Amino acid sequence: MAGTLLVYDEAFPRATAPSGPIRNTPSADELRDNNYPAPYRLLPIPQASQPDAYFAAMADAARAAGPLSRLIIVGHGRVANAAVPSGVVRVTTGIVVGASDLTAANASGLRGLRRRFERHGQAELWVCDAAAAGQAGGQSGVILCQSIADALGVPVLAATIEQQYETTDQRPVDGG
Repeated sequence: MAGTLLVYDEAFPRATAPSGPIRNTPSADELRDNNYPAPYRLLPIPQASQPDAYFAAMADAARAAGPLSRLIIVGHGRVANAAVPSGVVRVTTGIVVGASDLTAANASGLRGLRRRFERHGQAELWVCDAAAAGQAGGQSGVILCQSIADALGVPVLAATIEQQYETTDQRPVDGG
């Protein structure tokens, strides 16, 4: 039976974020309530993990879970401003996971999860700024998303549900 593997940084919520705590705790209840395939496996990645370690942990978890219907990566996007003809847009350059971000440059480490998906399996990013750009189904971070898709061999999508993040002691900044 295909299930859902949800991967998140153990330090997310990041209680020590410079602008204050970022709180979002993924749960099996949220997955069930939004009709994600059971069984659910939650995989926290230790904050000090280097990419080789967290890629190996993901591959081991996928192997233990059996065929995956969904791989969900939860976290916070690392973004940079990029000029476009109509102004400036925020482009995702990485996802904060472990001690070193998941980026287009190291996404090939996800190849250990290839062939671990059921026939129509997919990956989703529940990542601030990475795929949803503030709403379900949005697009951003194309190079990062494509690098992840290439490594996994399955489509990578924005979350199909609205993402909510409860924050404490954070303020809006100019430009969003």
